[in-house]
Amino acid sequence: MSLFTYESGMRIRNREGSDTGAVVDVQDDELRVHWDSNDTISWCEAREIMPDTPEAAQLLVELNRKIQANIDEATSLLEQAFKKWRLANAMEMEGTDSPGPDDGYFEGAYALRSNEELDLSKFEEVVESNGWSTSSLYC
Repeated sequence: MSLFTYESGMRIRNREGSDTGAVVDVQDDELRVHWDSNDTISWCEAREIMPDTPEAAQLLVELNRKIQANIDEATSLLEQAFKKWRLANAMEMEGTDSPGPDDGYFEGAYALRSNEELDLSKFEEVVESNGWSTSSLYC
C-alpha cells in the first residue's frame, strides 16, 4: 500500500524530484504516467513517485525521518549485540565473568564453538534468517 492515493489526471513527480508528469491510469500500486521531460507514457510503481505538492513533500520528509530513526536504532542494537557476542567469547577464552581488555579475544567468537554446553543455535538462526552467514561470526 502506498503512502499516497492516486487518480487519473493527478500531477506527480518522481521521488528524486528530477521529473514531473500526470497520472494516466491507476491499477493497484502501479500507475501509467505521462512524463513531461520526454513526452512518454510508462508504467511505474507508486513507491517511485509522489504527488507534486508541498504537502506530499512534507509527508515524505516525515516518513524519511522515521525510516532513518529505525535505521539508527537498528545500528545501535547491532553494535550492542556484537559487543555482547564478543564479550561472551572473551569470557569463554579467559574462563571468567570479567575478562581483561585483551582486544585479541574480540576478533571473532571461535572459542564459543568449543564449549558444548553453550547453545549458539538461536543466535545463529537469527543471523542466518536475516541473510547473513554464520561463518563471519567465528572468524
